[in-house]
Amino acid sequence: MKDTTRLLQANPEFNAIWNYRREILIHLKTALDEEFWDSELMFTLAQLKMFPKVYWIWNHRLWTLENHSKSSVKVWERELAMVSKLLQLDARNFHGWHYRRLILDKIEKFTGCNRDKEELKFVTENINKNISNYSAWHQRTVLIPRLFANKQISDEKEFMRKEFAYITNAIFTDAEDQSVWFYINWFIKNEMVLSALEREEYINLLQDLEKNIRVINQDDLEFSGKQNNWCLKILIVIEKVQREMGLTIESHTNEYLKQLIEADPLRKNRYVSLGEEMS
Repeated sequence: MKDTTRLLQANPEFNAIWNYRREILIHLKTALDEEFWDSELMFTLAQLKMFPKVYWIWNHRLWTLENHSKSSVKVWERELAMVSKLLQLDARNFHGWHYRRLILDKIEKFTGCNRDKEELKFVTENINKNISNYSAWHQRTVLIPRLFANKQISDEKEFMRKEFAYITNAIFTDAEDQSVWFYINWFIKNEMVLSALEREEYINLLQDLEKNIRVINQDDLEFSGKQNNWCLKILIVIEKVQREMGLTIESHTNEYLKQLIEADPLRKNRYVSLGEEMS
């Protein structure tokens, strides 16, 4: 154990040593008390503070919790508080966000209580602090479908109206950040959105979003002399959604694609292929 500790302090990415350490712990398990398991958690926490993006530390910490002599809901709740603090230090650490999902799943199994509403609040707070928190936006894509599937949204229409307003505010906050654009791409194509709203209201909200994106793009053009590539990409997606809904629209897709090829020549073939798909 002492040898593995020294080796892992020198190089925590040495996964074979983590495996060897677990074999030792399994061999000694009947002799290990609660104090030891807590010290093992402290050891991995010290490692995570220095190396927060090493997979093997996160894996070993989860294994430690699962084998803890007092693996109760109290231990898992304490772990949730720990990962919340780590995410305050490094809010976009996707390892931490994935780990958080695993911890929440364990707590829900212990308690039988769904935590999705509380988690959505946590996610929203993190996005509000940093609009470019891609991991938090991704967590949002996980939570919202679950909330709808479990009938945890009391007013689905109002929720979707607020979500349209939320993403509109986000793009005006930072139109250059890719995180919100990826989320919009997911959101407007999701059948859940259309099913929550009446068709006409969905069309109107989509058109309002389109108008706001055009405003942002025009502002960028006037300010820098260049159009916003993310605006153009999502405008193409919106037109595709509108066509799939059977709407008659004045298409600007080919124009947008030409502008993207000019502004982003490294991805020319991708845009050409996209134009062929839509022709």
